[in-house]
Amino acid sequence: MEGFGPVPGHVGFLAKRVFDGDRRVLDVSIARLEPQGGGPEPAHRHPEQDHLFIALEGTLEARTPGDVRRFGPDEACLVKGGDLHEIWNAGGSPAVVVGITLAAG
Repeated sequence: MEGFGPVPGHVGFLAKRVFDGDRRVLDVSIARLEPQGGGPEPAHRHPEQDHLFIALEGTLEARTPGDVRRFGPDEACLVKGGDLHEIWNAGGSPAVVVGITLAAG
């Protein structure tokens, strides 16, 4: 469990910080993507919102014109809304991801 560590005052409890929260959270969703599923097609952008994706199961790809960021369970990926982007299941089994929509900035 790479990146997990003990939390002071807790017993048998390991944690990994994936996001230092603030008051920008607009929406939280959980999605299940079938193999090779994702989108949107075509890619989109929205300068007023960012996306934080947290993988629970499977292998995901956040695709932008100049980059493909692959991440899996216990990993997260922040995509700036101003960047043209889409998210895809890059594996051979279903993927589960938590998507958090944040006010840009």
